[in-house]
Amino acid sequence: MTGLAFVFPGQGSQRPGMGRELARCGVEARSLIDTAEQLTGVAVGELMTRADAITLADPEAAQLTVFVWSSVLSAELTAAGCRPIAVAGHSLGEYAALVAAGCLSWADALSIVAKRGRAMADAAQREPGAMAAIGGLSADHVTDLCRQSSVSAGVVVLANLNAPRQVVVSGTPEEVELVIEAARSAGALRVKRLPVGGAYHSPLMAEAERELAPMLAAADLRAPRVPFISSLTGCAVHDIEAYRQLLSRQIMRPVRWTDTVGTLARIGARTFVEVGPGRVLTGLGRSMVRTGRHLTGSEALALSLRTAVR
Repeated sequence: MTGLAFVFPGQGSQRPGMGRELARCGVEARSLIDTAEQLTGVAVGELMTRADAITLADPEAAQLTVFVWSSVLSAELTAAGCRPIAVAGHSLGEYAALVAAGCLSWADALSIVAKRGRAMADAAQREPGAMAAIGGLSADHVTDLCRQSSVSAGVVVLANLNAPRQVVVSGTPEEVELVIEAARSAGALRVKRLPVGGAYHSPLMAEAERELAPMLAAADLRAPRVPFISSLTGCAVHDIEAYRQLLSRQIMRPVRWTDTVGTLARIGARTFVEVGPGRVLTGLGRSMVRTGRHLTGSEALALSLRTAVR
């Protein structure tokens, strides 16, 4: 397929039993699960096949399973001859995208992801937070609502710009509730509290960012072999050392997925493959690039096994 882009999902795409979908992958690709268990000491395979939703909601479990699932499928698609013209990842998904672009070794990315999940879980325990998705209002409008709702010692900010009129807010529970009420009064088409235990991509993750910084500073980053589009900026990364500084602030900065998908489309992406569990990015992509083809990981895997994706 021409104009093929790999997009890697983030935390929240995990679901019970998701590991069973990888049974169709080859032995070499599936061996990444065993290696992940050896390197982290976490029963990743067990989590992907037997864990319930509550267990998988823990940031460490969620991030490890989504990253490893994405890695296995990426390896299988590559072995089947898929050659993306560009890659991108949504928040956590950036680490799988960095591996796919040749910027970071898989083992180093795995170590960072494991540390990232633990640090974010600890931060969420110290600073309880909440998140909510809001549809039907512009990002500027929701930003104003966040500003008006940040009172006293509380905080609420724009965390994800997922689509032109679909954003996520994050912050202290009381302030997020204020934004929810204000968004409904302002005519939001859809408001949904997200089942998360922390305020990701907000100032409440400051301690997690500090914990992860030394590992990111020491990581062996290399220039991308294929275009890597950052979900922090929505632009292609050319200077990987300059990007290291941005990556170190990823946990607190908003995800600019709308800009990221727009850049992928402008450089020629016409088939978007969500390389990971679920279909969150597939749904967002269809709302933005209606002329493109959007495939979930399972659909792409089925095509690759029929050697239709080349």
